[in-house]
Amino acid sequence: MIPIAVPYSKHGGFRCRWLVLLALFSAWPSRPLPAQQTLRDTLPSDSVHADTVDLTKRYLEAQAKGSVITPVFPLIGVEGPQPAMSRIVLERDSVDWTNAETVGDLLMRVPGVYLWRGGFVGRPENANYQGRGATAVEYYVDGFPYIPIGPDSVGVDPGLFALSLLGRVEIDRWPGLLRVYLYTRRHDRLAPDSRIEIATGYQRFARYIGALEHRYRVGFGFAIAADFNDSPTITGQSSKYSNGNFWVQFGFIKPKYGIQAQYLSSNPKRDPFIADGDTAASGAGLDGQRADLQFRAFYGRPEGASGGRIDLLYGRTHWDGSGVNNTVSQGGAIASYRSARFSATGSIFNRSQWTSIDARGSVAWSPVSVISLSADVGHQIHEQNRTSDWVGLRAGLRLPGSIEVSGSARYGSVVAAPAILTSQAQDIRDLEGTVGWHSRPAGVEVTYSHTSAFQPFGYQPYPTFPTIGSQSQTDWVTAYARISPLSWITLESWYSDPVGSAAPEGLPPTHSFSSATIRSKFWRTFPSGAFDFKAQIGMEAWSSGVIGRDLNGAPVTLRGNTIFRSLVQFKILSFLVFWDRWNLAARHNVEYVPGFPMPTFAYTFGVKWEFAN
Repeated sequence: MIPIAVPYSKHGGFRCRWLVLLALFSAWPSRPLPAQQTLRDTLPSDSVHADTVDLTKRYLEAQAKGSVITPVFPLIGVEGPQPAMSRIVLERDSVDWTNAETVGDLLMRVPGVYLWRGGFVGRPENANYQGRGATAVEYYVDGFPYIPIGPDSVGVDPGLFALSLLGRVEIDRWPGLLRVYLYTRRHDRLAPDSRIEIATGYQRFARYIGALEHRYRVGFGFAIAADFNDSPTITGQSSKYSNGNFWVQFGFIKPKYGIQAQYLSSNPKRDPFIADGDTAASGAGLDGQRADLQFRAFYGRPEGASGGRIDLLYGRTHWDGSGVNNTVSQGGAIASYRSARFSATGSIFNRSQWTSIDARGSVAWSPVSVISLSADVGHQIHEQNRTSDWVGLRAGLRLPGSIEVSGSARYGSVVAAPAILTSQAQDIRDLEGTVGWHSRPAGVEVTYSHTSAFQPFGYQPYPTFPTIGSQSQTDWVTAYARISPLSWITLESWYSDPVGSAAPEGLPPTHSFSSATIRSKFWRTFPSGAFDFKAQIGMEAWSSGVIGRDLNGAPVTLRGNTIFRSLVQFKILSFLVFWDRWNLAARHNVEYVPGFPMPTFAYTFGVKWEFAN
């Protein structure tokens, strides 16, 4: 201890005593505190828990994994170089930026397609293309033929597909026939991907979507998604609709081989349509479940490479509901070869019902960059000793000045509806030629088609129009035009008209669709490109015609009309907000199908958010 002399004062004695104590404390020998006490807070040790998740670290890890590309299963569809203007390809980003609520809305991009819309979202919207009725469109999901089953074993309602589960849509055009290839999403990054969508709308319309996809370095990956849609009665006394779509996928893939299993389920519940003032239903109801189980294995050429590949496929489709319980199995193999200028594909499928053998082959060749040639052949064996045989040919030529010329033809005989045992083979002699010119600011296409006589099938959801009159040989003229006077504005329009005095039934004689779109990233204001804005207004117009035949065989008149639709949406990074509105002119007599009116000012709006976990 060190002695300290402290002066004493009468008035400062209290202060001096505290100084003495302070000096004694400062001179006391000191010992270091234990390590655990030097970091102790003034609060009790159990009152504050350390965060177990480092969000910043996880975000940076996800960002790094997002740049690592993983193998994906190669697409099964149209192979090789094809003539210009023969296909429409829509990737996922294009689908997100259209005003499409359903696959049927995407088909409206094809000149000459007329949708039998039964009202607002959730009602039937079967497509008719060049008068071929319910069998005018074929659908494929990840290479598997999507066969009609259940109450409607003739045609497929594209409104029942969940658009949110699809990553790519290809529309392959032939005269008198569309082949629509639907591909589920393919996650190609090491970082997991998640999606959320919530939408509401007119009269408590609701949609909820959630999805998660993940791939691992070893090659294993999975995906799980659900899409719930609820559309209440908007027109008529009864028209409520709800549907739950589910998708589960597991797979293992290396660059040259892989195996995958997936399950797709649709659970539609559609009330019979009863118009105002009626007591009987004029539109068929639907209540059941469709389940598709698919297995695929491949060996050979990976995505985007040259060489050969073999795919083995097995699928099982089951429907239960609306008084129908049915199961169809199908299995097959697809062998393909692809190089820069040539491709060849051969496939054979066996089904447990209706079509025992389905064999097809195709070849495509581009001898020089300005010429493309392709051929497609098929042979099918159906029940009751019926067969379908056809050949399709295509050719394309690129001329100076960005002018493209292409032609296609289909020749043979086809059984349009194999599930209907009374459906016999019909001869087809279809031809088509297209001339087009496209540049960045503008584009134009003109197509002339000739379709042979055909007996189309009616649409099961509309029992009051059970049949469509037979179609004689018909010539069609369709035109498409696009102009972009500025980089942020686009005007588009297409027009379809059957040439001649006898217009086919099932669709209006003249039909057009036009749109004006403003899309801008506001580069001067948001130079990062994180912001994206789109506003679009569309107009669909058609003339009066005959939609079909009633129960007595009398023709039913379709009145000509015009309907407007608008879309406004903006996107910040991966967060998108949209507002879609129908029938802007508030016309009360707009009917795609007589007796099934469109509501006025019906709308949907919501948000979509895609992010890496």
